Amino acid sequence: MFIRVSPASPRHPDHAAPGRLRRLILTAAPPLLLLVVLMAFTASYGGHLPDRVQVGDWGIDTKGAATWQGWVSQPLFGVMMWSEALLVISFLRYWRLPQVQRGLVAGSFFISLSSTVSGALWLVELAGAPGAVARPAWHLAVEIVAAAAATALGWVAAGPLPSAPVATAAPPPHAPTMALGPWQRAMFVTSAWSARGLLVAVVMAGLTAWAVLHGLGGWQGVALLALLTIFEAAQARTRLQIDSSGVTVRIPWMPALRRTLPYPRIRFAEARRQAPAGRYRLDDSEAGWGIVAGKGPVLALSLTDDRWFVYSMREAETAAALVNGWLSRQRQETA
Repeated sequence: MFIRVSPASPRHPDHAAPGRLRRLILTAAPPLLLLVVLMAFTASYGGHLPDRVQVGDWGIDTKGAATWQGWVSQPLFGVMMWSEALLVISFLRYWRLPQVQRGLVAGSFFISLSSTVSGALWLVELAGAPGAVARPAWHLAVEIVAAAAATALGWVAAGPLPSAPVATAAPPPHAPTMALGPWQRAMFVTSAWSARGLLVAVVMAGLTAWAVLHGLGGWQGVALLALLTIFEAAQARTRLQIDSSGVTVRIPWMPALRRTLPYPRIRFAEARRQAPAGRYRLDDSEAGWGIVAGKGPVLALSLTDDRWFVYSMREAETAAALVNGWLSRQRQETA
């Protein structure tokens, strides 16, 4: 596999450059450093482990020789190395998306620290064990607390994201614009259903239930599946609102979750028969983000980071005119 990262052209400046090296190091380092910690634990406790052991646990299945050679060949070590490769490749894939890179840092801390704590607890529990071992319930509580703390630490350690570029020019003459007086206030609200999102959420929910019933992998894998299920379900129905603060996308059944585009980050709005080429979901991609519910007209916002926000709706022309109306008035007042 070859991944080529092209330098940004003058027409498309690299807005993600500030802090990127820091985020890359924090993404790549935890699996490697914590793997060394696990190996040090194994070297210390390997001589005290039984020749064979049956472990009843909620983590990675370990049935075999619990010796130095046996533990080195356990799935846990392979998982850490696969995680390292996946994280680094994902970082390179999203080279110009600092929001995604911060999430990768948090994910790296989550995977690495939770796996290390789990492995260390195993080794301590197995040292001197005469045979079959059932893991104490407090192990799970410690792992969950460690995983939550690691995720928060990774999010903070990634540092502040680069400041988004700010647009100051009024929308172009060809863009539909609703004239707004100095004291006029206008709001636009709509919602969108995505059959594809609903179908994917149902499939993910089935996989999550199957993993829980069959004890597939550790609790970390089940937790990630559950989070992915919630994320897919969130895209089945969304609500868009345009007001004086900007353009906001909400999830009706989780109102606390929202993404807002303030007007300084929008160059102009337009209505299109279909979305620009690319992938548009609630998470970021190289093309942008948004909700595309099949074919049909979309509201398309040109963003200052050279991407798009798109949202499927019948009244795309009206919504675009209102956004441009807010942009025109605010930028005339600023001028």
